[in-house]
Amino acid sequence: MSRFLRIQIWTIFSILLVFVFLFCPIYPGHCSASKTEKSSSKVQQLAKVNEESITQKRFQDFLKNRNILSSNNSEEDQKKKEDALHELIRDILIDQKSASLNLESDSSFVEAKKKHMNDFLLSYLHDKEIMDRIQFTDAEIKDYYNQHRDEYYATPEKREIRHLFIKIKADSTQKDSEGSLKKAERAAKRKIEALYQRVKAGEDFGELVKKYSEEFPRSDMSGNMGYVERGKFSPQLDSVAFSLEVGQISPPVKDDEGYHLISVLGIKEKTYRDFDEKVAQGIRGFLQDQKSQEMTKEYLDQLHARTKFVYNDEILNQPEPGVKKNDWALIINDQDTINSQFYASKISWYKSNLGKDSLTLEDKKNLLKNILALPLILIMEAERKGYRDSIDYKVEERAFTLDEAKNRIQAEKFKKDFPPPTKEEIEAYFQAHKIDYPPLGVPVHVYHILFDDSLKAMEVLNQIRDGADFVELAKKYYPGEPEIKDAAYDLGFITQDEMPQNFYEKALSLNVGEVSEPVRTQWGFHLIKVVEKKNEGKTFEDIMPEVEKDVKWKKINEYQENWEKSLFNEAKIWINQKLLKELQLDKPQG
Repeated sequence: MSRFLRIQIWTIFSILLVFVFLFCPIYPGHCSASKTEKSSSKVQQLAKVNEESITQKRFQDFLKNRNILSSNNSEEDQKKKEDALHELIRDILIDQKSASLNLESDSSFVEAKKKHMNDFLLSYLHDKEIMDRIQFTDAEIKDYYNQHRDEYYATPEKREIRHLFIKIKADSTQKDSEGSLKKAERAAKRKIEALYQRVKAGEDFGELVKKYSEEFPRSDMSGNMGYVERGKFSPQLDSVAFSLEVGQISPPVKDDEGYHLISVLGIKEKTYRDFDEKVAQGIRGFLQDQKSQEMTKEYLDQLHARTKFVYNDEILNQPEPGVKKNDWALIINDQDTINSQFYASKISWYKSNLGKDSLTLEDKKNLLKNILALPLILIMEAERKGYRDSIDYKVEERAFTLDEAKNRIQAEKFKKDFPPPTKEEIEAYFQAHKIDYPPLGVPVHVYHILFDDSLKAMEVLNQIRDGADFVELAKKYYPGEPEIKDAAYDLGFITQDEMPQNFYEKALSLNVGEVSEPVRTQWGFHLIKVVEKKNEGKTFEDIMPEVEKDVKWKKINEYQENWEKSLFNEAKIWINQKLLKELQLDKPQG
């Protein structure tokens, strides 16, 4: 609900609001009517944030608004309650901090508040001087419905039409086009009259339509056009179609297209929408808008009539206004001024709006008086009537100030002007989170055999060079349990992050089918055979943008977590853990 819609509610409860501002602190939950209520609130106090209480009912309302329901799991439900309470406390802390923030020394805030409150004042003036004075009785609403029932609230009569059409087919290639047309008309007329006689003799009209009608497309082959309103056909056909009885077939009817036979299969009579609450509300709104326009024009005419305007003829008589810092274009009631710079900035817009290349003196005065001065005149009138001192104005001003302060505090949480991470930071983050990124380097498919000493490795390498099968020797000499020997030799595709650097570099240096000399790693001595190499692989430079983005998000998340921690650390927070644990979440409906 916008603040302007809340005005009426605030007006109704103005006395209550005065009481709240005079005797109660800013936040809800402080003000109570009796010692009994205080005692009851204390008993059901779930938490306290600085001096503000969170009652069990307030928390339950919060849960309901967030649609937080039971999952039938006690641990999960407890977590839901704790998270929700944390969220509520955070909101309260932000509200409390907002209330203590002084923005009056901030020029951008002062300017924004001035504009917002002037807009509010204009709307408030319109409500008080125009809208609140517009009243329509139930009888007036009903009279409008009765007077415009046929115009706005009727569903017109509809008729289900069956149609047989014979087109006038004139030969456009003939020199005597007029004679050709008359000949075609006579032929079409003879054909339709013959068909009409067959209908009168008792032949089935639907079957004749299927066989002879030249209209295409049709809703179906029997010529049924469905239910149609007046205006669907030509005027000649309309007048006939809406004069027939159900089952009656018309004599031949001619229009610009050709000749027709029409049959009415059914009639839906004209109906009216019931006069219900929804219709009444629509009429009331329409009449209020209409009356508002009339009253607003009268009000502005009266306001203009009693307003004193002093024009700067020197400025207005210039073809193109020269702008000086202290020049003025219009003085209103000896109180306010429209300067020449503002006036000059609107000249081009006004020309375009009027569709003119130049403005007359009358045009310029109209721009000043009826457009540029109007908001100032209305604000003067609102101030004269004391609306700037009204309780509604004060409430709106306070609400705007608190909202602006709250927005600024929350904006601190979403600070994004962090310096870009260094390459060292990016590399360190990558090393700590390698598992989250694709392996680096060219993938190489390798087999290997692992030995405890290099002499045995060289002995087997010589056997391979003499023609022995690498896989058979791998199965024979591979250490470990028998059941893994048949597969353990095949490492699949590896990259530099999956095996020691010297192992990967040796594999990368070999050609497909080559076997290396023994390569030492922390596990022993390896004979490496390259089975396949992929053409492309990822380097650190390839994935660096992705890692950099993750480093930035890490910094943002850390900043936001620290921001929230500081918010909580500065506060005095007490939670009734026993009551929180006992509180039951609502069950899902159904």
